[in-house]
Amino acid sequence: MSFPFADVERAINGLRSKLKCAPNTRLQAEFEAGLHPNLLAYQKRQAGGTPLPALEKYLVGATSYLHQPSNYYDIFGAGRCVIIVQLLDAALEVLQAKQIKGLPRRVERLLRIVAPDEFDSTAFELITAARYALVAGVDRIEFIAEQPPNRTPDILLKRGGADSFVECKKVVRVRDFSVDTRNTVRESLNGVISSFRRQGASVLAEVAFNCDPKCVSPSGLFQACEAALNDRVPIVTSEFTVKATRLPKFESKDFTLHPSPHFSWVRYGYRIRGEWFGVVHQVFGKPARLANLPKHLQGGLSTWLDSVEWDAAIKWKITAEDVGGRYRRFAFDGLFAAIEQINSAGLDSTVHLWLETDYFIGGRREVLLDFFRRLSANVQHTVGWIVINETLLDVSPKGRFDLIEHAHMIQGPTATAPHPLVSGVFGLSSPTPTTEEFGVGNDLPDIDED
Repeated sequence: MSFPFADVERAINGLRSKLKCAPNTRLQAEFEAGLHPNLLAYQKRQAGGTPLPALEKYLVGATSYLHQPSNYYDIFGAGRCVIIVQLLDAALEVLQAKQIKGLPRRVERLLRIVAPDEFDSTAFELITAARYALVAGVDRIEFIAEQPPNRTPDILLKRGGADSFVECKKVVRVRDFSVDTRNTVRESLNGVISSFRRQGASVLAEVAFNCDPKCVSPSGLFQACEAALNDRVPIVTSEFTVKATRLPKFESKDFTLHPSPHFSWVRYGYRIRGEWFGVVHQVFGKPARLANLPKHLQGGLSTWLDSVEWDAAIKWKITAEDVGGRYRRFAFDGLFAAIEQINSAGLDSTVHLWLETDYFIGGRREVLLDFFRRLSANVQHTVGWIVINETLLDVSPKGRFDLIEHAHMIQGPTATAPHPLVSGVFGLSSPTPTTEEFGVGNDLPDIDED
């Protein structure tokens, strides 16, 4: 996907115009000055203060992409915002032009939502509906109003005189298991890094956990890292494998954005699109700030480094199959609930499930095949298609934003064609048979190699 400044600006202005929401210039200036560093952070619950609509956060984040260099730049958050804002603007362009019935109510919901997962779910409905509205032969698209306590599908479409239904579900971005495990790893590895800091050692280490990280002693892990560093050999135990090397002093002729995918790649050999589950690092340095900021915008966090005095990092992954398998799982309950809402609801009725992924997962073949077996055993489910739209939102070392989508399709008993009307939702994929291996997806080229 391409993100020229002019296109992003056009999408931001277009979305604000379509939704009749004026820019929050004060919030924009304060965010870019570093006064709200957690604004784009994924938070299931908003703590204190006046709840801010999720849409405004997305627009602020996307706008910050146009204003670089600014004192504060959350490049990872901005990447997601730029992608979603452009997809939403394009979707509303189509839906408003076709005067889709039920659209005003969906837009009203989009404007007031605060919770990030709820916002993503509504955005997914709009983006998916727009894809169906562009399919040749579809005569009419309509958003179905909710009728509590009844459970209704999201979208009705008429094609060739027949009705079909579409249900859209979004899996929550972060599962509790992943959060708990990452918090455990972060706490443990930060302890190791702090020990090296006290010694004045700048270190890059690699840790592969062959068990649940909660079972690993932080002191034992530090001793293994220290031995690997001093002896220059990997330390292998039943719990983990450790490698470590000394880092030379970081030098740069220019100011350095941190955190950023460029710094992580150049300094630590780490990127989102790689084998590692994550990287834990500490950096001490002299921050760089924009000169002549107005007084009311001073005192914020800067994401730019003038120089680095000391740093250390540990890349980590989990090789234990049982623990790694839990990372690959997602909430099947949401998918079964979606199926129930269009069960026996017409030929070619389809469930779309948006599943955000991590690159290191390497496909969900076993998880999806397990779901397929469970679904096949339940003869009560009579749908046309189940399409799992799995996405990876990436920021490359060159600062390029990327959206990778894999569509995993399961044909149901009421399907009338060899492929669904719509497979890919977020990109430009056509509804032709996929060549991807089910649950895996094609290996796509690195966006930085273009």
